[in-house]
Amino acid sequence: MDTVLTYDPRWEYMSKDRTPFWASLNTVEYVVKLLEETDNTVLLVETDYTFEQRLRAIKSRYSELLVFWLNEFMPTDSGKDVFTVNVIEKVGMMHTGPGSKALGIGLNKEATKEVFRHLGLPTPESYIVYVDDYSPINQHDDWENYVIVKPLLQGNSRGMDEFSVTRANDSELIIQLVMKIHDVFDEPALVEGFVGGENAKELTVSILITHDGRTAELPLTEIDLSQIPTVQGKFRFLTHDIKDEKYYLKIPADLPSDSISRIHSEVGRIIKAIDCRDMTRIDMRGDSTGLYYIEVNVNPGKNRFSYLTTSAYSLGLDYPEIVGFIPHQAMLRYGLEPPSKLEELVEPVTALFDTG
Repeated sequence: MDTVLTYDPRWEYMSKDRTPFWASLNTVEYVVKLLEETDNTVLLVETDYTFEQRLRAIKSRYSELLVFWLNEFMPTDSGKDVFTVNVIEKVGMMHTGPGSKALGIGLNKEATKEVFRHLGLPTPESYIVYVDDYSPINQHDDWENYVIVKPLLQGNSRGMDEFSVTRANDSELIIQLVMKIHDVFDEPALVEGFVGGENAKELTVSILITHDGRTAELPLTEIDLSQIPTVQGKFRFLTHDIKDEKYYLKIPADLPSDSISRIHSEVGRIIKAIDCRDMTRIDMRGDSTGLYYIEVNVNPGKNRFSYLTTSAYSLGLDYPEIVGFIPHQAMLRYGLEPPSKLEELVEPVTALFDTG
């Protein structure tokens, strides 16, 4: 099978004494080797300013070609990053992972919340504050309790620190937090009701998805908030500084079986509504008033110790099998025949769907 493998020209190698991030040349080398060992021919392509032209040239020479994009974002002449899959779709090529529409929903926290609300699922109240328009803050100064202020379009807890939570009616401080996000990220801010009262709980739900829409639920992961340092004396949540440490995970989460079944049923509806593919991860928080949906990670982290892979390890799966599942399902989705060695590699993963 001929496969185009894309990566960001800004990526670099990480030192051997550190676990590589997905966004690194270490990952590029690893995936090239994995694909070649499973009888795929790899065409390695940087997503620089000539990416579209090179894709069109490659497409003209191959009748069956799959694009496995490693980098969600790529640079452009304008200086603004765009989804790599935007260009792949424009050229009209088969590709791994979700499409640009699903990625756009997952990237935008308020758009994701609109999906939750449309499905009748609980999610914290929220409002957007655009650059140079702080009127929504004063319009919501009758809110009670606390809010958390986040960048609207960032992932991995970027822009969140020990000062991100404040009283919902402290308009002056909220404006300061919002202005900081506007300045640092040049994007709108989301002000969201903070779920973190008595009996606070945080969960992440990892799901594998076949080419024909079947799902396999990996064990629910709980963020053990008792292990998270308190900020401002009372709040516990994941900031960007500790997001990758993972010392605070409990697998499986401590939840009643009926609650787990309900969550998986609701997550199945979310997956269909957004059109998630291959794998996804959904974040939740809860307190004494119930569980609330927070975000959908349409393109979840896939490094060796991400939330999804760590959950998968608890079922006995190995890292090569998890990564190989991505191109394997994309091939089946487009009616391509995966190489037999790739089929053999992912058998432990596909077996999950046979056993439920």
